[in-house]
Amino acid sequence: MKKITFLLMLASGMASMLAEAPAGYYSSLEGKKGDELKNAVKAVSMPEDFEMVSYGEDSWTAFQKTDVRTVEGRQIWRDMYSNRMVYVSTGHDGLNIEHSVANSWWGGKNGSREAYSDLMHLNPSDADANNKKSNHPLGKVADARLYDNGISKIGTPFSGFGGGAATVFEPVDEYKGDFARAYLYIFTAYADIPWKEDANGKYMLDIATGSVKPQAWVIDMLLSWAAADPVDDVEMARNEEIYKIQHNRNPFIDFPALGEYIYGSKKGEAFATASNKAAEVNRPAEPVATGLWLTGVNTYSGRYWTDNSLSFDYTEGNLWISCDGGSYQQYGSQITIPQAKAHGEKHTIRAYTTEDPNGEGLRSPIVYVTMTGKDTSVTDYTGAVWTPVTMTSEITPDSYYLILSENVKHVMSYEGSNFLQMCGFPRFDGDNITCISDEAALVRFVPVSGAESQYTLLISDPLGKEKGYWQANASNKMKLNAASGTAAEVTVDENGRAIIKFSVNGSLQYNKTQPRFTNYATNQGAVVLYKFKEFPQPGSGIETPSIIEEAPVAVSSRDIIVPEGGAVYDLNGRRVSGMNLAPGVYVAVTPQGRAVKIAIR
Repeated sequence: MKKITFLLMLASGMASMLAEAPAGYYSSLEGKKGDELKNAVKAVSMPEDFEMVSYGEDSWTAFQKTDVRTVEGRQIWRDMYSNRMVYVSTGHDGLNIEHSVANSWWGGKNGSREAYSDLMHLNPSDADANNKKSNHPLGKVADARLYDNGISKIGTPFSGFGGGAATVFEPVDEYKGDFARAYLYIFTAYADIPWKEDANGKYMLDIATGSVKPQAWVIDMLLSWAAADPVDDVEMARNEEIYKIQHNRNPFIDFPALGEYIYGSKKGEAFATASNKAAEVNRPAEPVATGLWLTGVNTYSGRYWTDNSLSFDYTEGNLWISCDGGSYQQYGSQITIPQAKAHGEKHTIRAYTTEDPNGEGLRSPIVYVTMTGKDTSVTDYTGAVWTPVTMTSEITPDSYYLILSENVKHVMSYEGSNFLQMCGFPRFDGDNITCISDEAALVRFVPVSGAESQYTLLISDPLGKEKGYWQANASNKMKLNAASGTAAEVTVDENGRAIIKFSVNGSLQYNKTQPRFTNYATNQGAVVLYKFKEFPQPGSGIETPSIIEEAPVAVSSRDIIVPEGGAVYDLNGRRVSGMNLAPGVYVAVTPQGRAVKIAIR
């Protein structure tokens, strides 16, 4: 069995280099202070040659330069709101173009087309997280009563945050500085647009005729977040790419202390550009869970039954691990998962590394692991091989099926209320699926007596536990019923799309705006079927992720030696020879897919 870890790299367009503004770009800021400095920043943020990008598909074209990262050799959209993966090659179904500063606060494009379209605060966002974020103000969440996906929290604010709002949105620590600098930019560059007094922006802003300014608690929060999460190479590179597109820059990225001079402790001091330029400070790399498979960004899934040691690879800093919601502790490089008490028992493990570059005291992104107890006597379909269904005759009552969205290949899960959620991407080997997540729904088509091509849909989890029959109890609403379900005609059209038409309340479709599967009377996204084919055969080249011995990676002086079929990459994703390397950090990838970070001194 093979040991697999996964490599997370920056896209080549997001290279780690400090790009400076052209000479003289910020000369108007020199020596100014207070409101005079604020007005100069406002002017330089919106230069005469500012080129507005039309909101919509043109935004996605821009995002291909500004918001793409590479996972396992494939480009995905960089999403600061969730850990879900959407491959760039499949489009952007399931994602929204999110305004980090809610556009409803100033009336959207009718209030300011420039602010509505400004890439400085637009990001690809998981649609579900975006919908939950809504137009709530930024703040620190005490009770994530509405939403918490590990990256975004929405709920009741701590005392002193929210400005009186009942609900606030809080990003994860590693993005707090990014959001803070985007908010400072928008609040400064667009201070004079018609901000609405009856919108949620009133909780963050003092809204007066002619101009706005952040409230005192907002200034304290944004400046503290900006200091705690310094500018890194990704944020610098994004600023540079936006400059190429819009011909403007975010001064709060180029000069991280600028907010203090305009709003904070240095408000009375004259600003000097030379002494305030950004110095790149990067977070330590996140640890890698070994021997498991990746189901999302920094999100892993694994199986256990007897005692199991979960190991992490990391090359810098100190490793901290939390098990089942407990406090983070230092266990070394691994933690023991005790023998399972029951089939399906789950343990959740979180891990991160910490380092102290230049006294910053930063932590890596958090890695999430779900370990599920699997009775060895129970069939486990997570590592099975599934093949696409291309014609109606392939639908039989004696097999399991997966239901996927046609375009982005999201897999339907067995969890949800009034709909079934998506549970991320499966692993493909050519046209076949070879790995699915713990939350994937297995579907059986149970014939309806006396009705040709009529079935009820019986939903199970990947370990064979039945969850219930699909009951289409209203348009856009369903539930899983333990006893019986709604009859459906199931066919496959000439394009390979599955047509699952219920006797009442529509057909099974995928809503790409709010990623979910349910029965719709109106046209939504098409779905496709994959049929269980077989379990991997020895020697097939398809194996359920586990641990095997493999040829080692060796380091000799400045050479990194990998087994035949392996490769060495720099941190920009460029393949290098591995011989006589310059000092720096590199990634060696074995023929089995294991990635190891190696520092050459």
